Amino acid sequence: MDQRRKTKTFGLKSPTDLHYKLLFDIERLKKANLQNEARYAAIDCAVDAWHLVDWVLHRDQVDDANFTRLTGGRKRKETKPERDQFDGKTVEANFADAQEHRLPALKFCRILANSVKHREIRKDSMPELWSGSSYKLTWETRDGERSLKSHTLFVYVGYEGEKHHAFDLFEKMADQWRTFLIEEGLFEPIPAA
Repeated sequence: MDQRRKTKTFGLKSPTDLHYKLLFDIERLKKANLQNEARYAAIDCAVDAWHLVDWVLHRDQVDDANFTRLTGGRKRKETKPERDQFDGKTVEANFADAQEHRLPALKFCRILANSVKHREIRKDSMPELWSGSSYKLTWETRDGERSLKSHTLFVYVGYEGEKHHAFDLFEKMADQWRTFLIEEGLFEPIPAA
């Protein structure tokens, strides 16, 4: 096999490829019938959305000047004193802060993805954010007997006391990423078959 084609990404090569995986996982979430199907799809959505940061920053088209612009002043190859100026923040965290106006849903995906990865976050910047899944039940009464009419799977993200469909967050994130990738010249449409 050609050495240039060997990757550890199962053939994904560009930020656009990971963006399409995010769209695929959003559809999995919407179509899920079982709680675990939905949970796993939601986890994949959060991870896809957050790790698009890595795929953007490590793209050949992002030269050193654009890397610094996108990360709020970080350099691709920093010395320890240069790194220390950023109070222990990762380059990815600086990207999220610098691009918050363009990718506002990213802060939610960052916390969700890192919570899944690490189980708990030491410095949780969003303690009011939480997630879960349940069923919404609809009941009916016939001849004085109450019975279950239907149930709907509900995977949610809770924020500031309100529950929101998780797929709404991930769809917003996918739209924001698509716009970002287009604006940065990193979007590669899949050719029509």
